[in-house]
Amino acid sequence: MKTTAVNKLCYLVSICAFLIISCEKPTPTPGEPTELSENFSGTPTAHAVSPADELDEASGLADSKKQAGFLWTHEDAGSPDRIYLLDRQGKIVANYTTPFINYDWEDMAVGPGPDANESYIYLADIGDNSNVRDIKQIYRFPEPSTLTSKITNFDWIRFRFPDGAYDSETLLLDPLTKDIYVVTKWLTNARVYRLAYPQSTTEVITAEKVGEMTVGVDLTGGAISTIGTEVIVRGYTAIYYWKRKATETVGEVLLRAPTKSLPYIFEPQGEAVCFDLNNKGYFTLSERRNVPSVNLYFYARK
Repeated sequence: MKTTAVNKLCYLVSICAFLIISCEKPTPTPGEPTELSENFSGTPTAHAVSPADELDEASGLADSKKQAGFLWTHEDAGSPDRIYLLDRQGKIVANYTTPFINYDWEDMAVGPGPDANESYIYLADIGDNSNVRDIKQIYRFPEPSTLTSKITNFDWIRFRFPDGAYDSETLLLDPLTKDIYVVTKWLTNARVYRLAYPQSTTEVITAEKVGEMTVGVDLTGGAISTIGTEVIVRGYTAIYYWKRKATETVGEVLLRAPTKSLPYIFEPQGEAVCFDLNNKGYFTLSERRNVPSVNLYFYARK
């Protein structure tokens, strides 16, 4: 009888312990994309960019880390050698002249780099409409922290594709590994290339070909969320979205079919896209072409 009573007591203790443990909220694995909804509003906020004639060919977009509430943007081929700072109502609040030439800047990103305490802008001079530029370049420099900051120092990351010269308009910076990914534009199945961290700033790098995507034709920009769990690549008519698993590289993500297409209001020549710094949604921006003005759109997460 005594042994039986002890066994029953042990059994009850075990059951209680199991119930307590099973009711606890599991600790998410770092980078696990379980906490964010994949759904975004189909009715974005829209603010006209102003002055409208100062930003005709917006091509890249990135949410500022150092100047919260503002977004970086730039124009593409043959435009002034400067980047612009927009507020969330689309107003240009500052511009910054760069010490390098805008041959064909096509995309940008904000994220980590060599100095763990610094936030960097990556500006991708990777456009090549004629597919003749053997060497492309990415400029990396500390993100300006005030409206009057000057851009003086920069790193020059030069690379070539291992299998030809391609027009590219999409730059992706992995915030988890600091690897850079470049996606081609016009191929039916876009090709993905990787520049592994640390990228040389003294020699021309031969990019690693990762593979071919299931989408392509007109890819014009992209972004990775600040926590690295979501990837967007856009074209003129669609925005593709991938949810990244904790065990996946960005390259592996891009080679599988998109998780879904995101809401998108058609733009005159939509090229720019970025996530909100706090992962509350995503922004899009277009070249102006022949319309009086374009809007800065924000699609909020639901």
